[in-house]
Amino acid sequence: MERHHVAFSLPLLALVACAPVADQPADTGGPVLRLEELTYPEIDEIDRERSIFFLTFGNLEEHGPHVPVGSDYYQAIGVRDRLIARLRAEHPDYDMVVVPVIPLGEGGANDLARQFDHVGTFATRYSTLRAVAIDMGASIASKGFQNIFLIHSHGSPLHNVAFNEAAAFVSERYGARMVNITSLMFGEGFYSDAVLDQHLGEGWQSEIGITGHAGTAETSANLFLHDLVKPIYRELDPFVVEDLPAIFLIHERTGWQGYWSDPSRASAEIGEDLINDFVDRSFRIAEMALAGEDLSGLPVYPDNLPPIPAADALLADVLHLYAEREAEVEAWLRQRQESR
Repeated sequence: MERHHVAFSLPLLALVACAPVADQPADTGGPVLRLEELTYPEIDEIDRERSIFFLTFGNLEEHGPHVPVGSDYYQAIGVRDRLIARLRAEHPDYDMVVVPVIPLGEGGANDLARQFDHVGTFATRYSTLRAVAIDMGASIASKGFQNIFLIHSHGSPLHNVAFNEAAAFVSERYGARMVNITSLMFGEGFYSDAVLDQHLGEGWQSEIGITGHAGTAETSANLFLHDLVKPIYRELDPFVVEDLPAIFLIHERTGWQGYWSDPSRASAEIGEDLINDFVDRSFRIAEMALAGEDLSGLPVYPDNLPPIPAADALLADVLHLYAEREAEVEAWLRQRQESR
């Protein structure tokens, strides 16, 4: 089994079809180029220094009975497009190059319930995700393009480590700046407590517990970004998780429907403020990267997590499942080659 230099807890938070999204900021600044629409001479004309390639990953994961499995997909796009609008206004001489969204991610919140093959989650192995991110980043950087911003919206630690490692490899190997914007932003925290205090009142945690996966905060973000949230969210009962360690005890409880906290308290107004907070923090990190600042001292998720012993067994189970899958594939390939 491949060794992974990781010491953290497993998922905390947790189509490619289009859906209506909230209004975008004003269209100002330099051009936004869709990579798939360009010819190779047009790509070759892009300034290697004054351009940013946006590499977006949108995983597909269960998000309760009310939020689409593309929740993180839509949040990643929503943050990315608003970040691009901010960067275009600040850097009108830069080309913004958008790579088609890659619908891949590692794990799902369902792993916490030991439901490793949940009908709503379509996940890839950690090693697969890392390899794809490395290959895509290297393909961009090897052509001389200097700025690659990786955007996603998934809270699985292994998912984030895959991108942290991919960004570090590409940056060091090719002398580019491949920056995992989202995991640096997550290093400062997930959904803003200050925003939730403003809308829900201080002390909301004592009523609905921590919020994250398909709960008050994430349901709100989805209500703001598109019209795919099912009206049933207003009728769902709270599923209270008191603190971080309690997340890893979900598998001991009954009645979990794929979310925690209270979706019924969600609103598009809360979602707008939460998404804008994500954009503000992402923009600040992006500006630091473009200025050539050293980002190595910034907190990055999941390195910023406290040790949680209860997570060790879950991590071991997941890595064991990945090792079994890899062994199965290798055995099949050997048998196929021998039969030729």
